[in-house]
Amino acid sequence: EDGKTQPNELLAGVFVGGCVGGVLQSFLMSPVELVKVNQQVNGKSLSSAVLSVSYGMFSKPLRGWRGLEATLMRDGLPHGVWFATYEFTKTKIETETRIEKTSPVIPLFSGAVAALIAWGVGYPFDIIKTRIQSSSTTNVSRTPQMIDVAKDIMKESNGQVLQGLYKGFGLKLAKAIPASAINFFVYEKVMSSLA
Repeated sequence: EDGKTQPNELLAGVFVGGCVGGVLQSFLMSPVELVKVNQQVNGKSLSSAVLSVSYGMFSKPLRGWRGLEATLMRDGLPHGVWFATYEFTKTKIETETRIEKTSPVIPLFSGAVAALIAWGVGYPFDIIKTRIQSSSTTNVSRTPQMIDVAKDIMKESNGQVLQGLYKGFGLKLAKAIPASAINFFVYEKVMSSLA
């Protein structure tokens, strides 16, 4: 009303921007992840894995993009959550605590919280993506679908969501939380030096 962007409008914009960025990066990351999984699960060398994925992308496009749907789900919404959570947490700390706005605690803590929440949203799709990409079938029509893989995982874990869809989550957080904290700390330092 006074011409300023309201906090909810700002968060909505940050969320949408994060989602769009996450979706766009998925088109790069899906084939990269497929190369990684081919190396880890199928024991292929880097050159063999790259050739296999490249061949699939150009001669059998659906095979080269195996796991794209799960990658979109892993990266789209969670990136919006990641950036919006960072902004929300940062704003709360700046406005509701006595911590100096220039304190490194703010971006470090806010980045850590953002990683925890974002991966909480996206991690099940990472498990599903890896399972799809590691399936040994080369027949595109037999590539496992996300819902079928999720059902299989839940069946294997006797319906235990945490055991099935969050297996390895602690290790993911051990990497993601410090990385996110450092990323946002560096981002804020660079932005303040440019101001």
